[in-house]
Amino acid sequence: MLRQNLFSLFILLAVALQGQQTSTVSVDSLQKKVDHLENDIAKMKKLVVSGWIQSQFQYIETRGAANFDGGTFAANSDKRFMIRRGRVKFTYNGKNSQYVMQINGTERGLNLVEIFGVLTDPHVKSFSLTVGVMNRPFGFEIDQSSAVRESPERSRYTQILMPNERDLGAKIIFAPGKGHKLHGFRLDAGLYDGQGVYVPGTTTPAGYAANTTPVLGVNEVDFQKDFIGRLQYYKELNSKIKVGIGASHYNGGNLFQTNIEYDKIQTNTNGVSDWVAHDTSATVLKNKKAPRVYTGVEGYFRLATKAGSTTVRGEYIQGTQTGSSASSASPVFPIATSAMYVRNFSAAYGYLIHRYKKHEAVLKVEYYDPNVKVKGSNIVGGSTNKLTAADIRYEQIGFGYNYYLNENIVWMFHYNIQRNEATGLAGYTKDLKDNVLTIRMQYRF
Repeated sequence: MLRQNLFSLFILLAVALQGQQTSTVSVDSLQKKVDHLENDIAKMKKLVVSGWIQSQFQYIETRGAANFDGGTFAANSDKRFMIRRGRVKFTYNGKNSQYVMQINGTERGLNLVEIFGVLTDPHVKSFSLTVGVMNRPFGFEIDQSSAVRESPERSRYTQILMPNERDLGAKIIFAPGKGHKLHGFRLDAGLYDGQGVYVPGTTTPAGYAANTTPVLGVNEVDFQKDFIGRLQYYKELNSKIKVGIGASHYNGGNLFQTNIEYDKIQTNTNGVSDWVAHDTSATVLKNKKAPRVYTGVEGYFRLATKAGSTTVRGEYIQGTQTGSSASSASPVFPIATSAMYVRNFSAAYGYLIHRYKKHEAVLKVEYYDPNVKVKGSNIVGGSTNKLTAADIRYEQIGFGYNYYLNENIVWMFHYNIQRNEATGLAGYTKDLKDNVLTIRMQYRF
């Protein structure tokens, strides 16, 4: 308050001195100018601008190898520099409302990350409505910002099932504040388009319509909306211990383009497992909903001692995912007009993190099994076997060290060891050499 009064006095004196040199200025007109200036300053204080840039160097064991640590390497490259993310975020905090817009700029192009508005009830202030392009409210990992994540990327299954994390829709939030007996609980529930956000520079997933050209942003392609909900409870029990649990559910789907569906695995008399087509002689699937239904649980525990803070965190997810023969990825545009494959999947990740002052050690383990009904030995390829690389299970273990130089700069050193099932498919008869080293400098303001 003192600083504001001194600033106002300075403005009054400056204008008064100018007035002595020209003409007499009334006190009322001076006060109006000061009030106008203070009003502009008050509005500016409501606007918060933040951002981060992640510049990194990566090495992978094989040239041109595919991976989920920033995308597939160029055909003849095993080393690369890249700007993984270059974000600028604008947040305007109004009365019982908020506006957020985030932009991403890298050497690969410029794209809108998110844009949404939030309206909070003015009375109990526990309910709010969010509308726009936002994070899907499913699990801890999607909601956690890339600026504070302890490893370079989100898990493989997150990138496959919910690519680019965000979608266009609307959700209601129930989050009681401090002093409320339910403080610590939060419920997010909303309806979304289901296709997510298309980002420039990404490639068309195998098995999807080659003649479909997605435009920047959200591409609505069907009649239905997907439901996503998350219930969580996170609470600091005391100054040393924080715990959290949560559960999430996703109920949506793709659109059947034809009447051909594979949804069962059967073992023949020769002991070979393969897809079996659904009998549609008495049913019509075309233009109906092909299921995408996920259920997930999460857990969190952090302990702070004189030796630093130790965090254990993890999530497990299982469900049904409809994709193409060649991919289990959720589509950002329609699947090609061919048969669709309904897979039962499971996936999980777990972190062990210890931080002492500026130093942080990280261990992360994860897996994604896109088809729990088959093993690698069942995937033999050939003209009589419809199982493909899209049915292969992957596991990963990552070791990391992060150094928090100051409040703006973080150095990250992370090595991911990736393992895939051995199969009878050409190119997948043994584990691929695709381990990745990431060295990143992040600057955040």
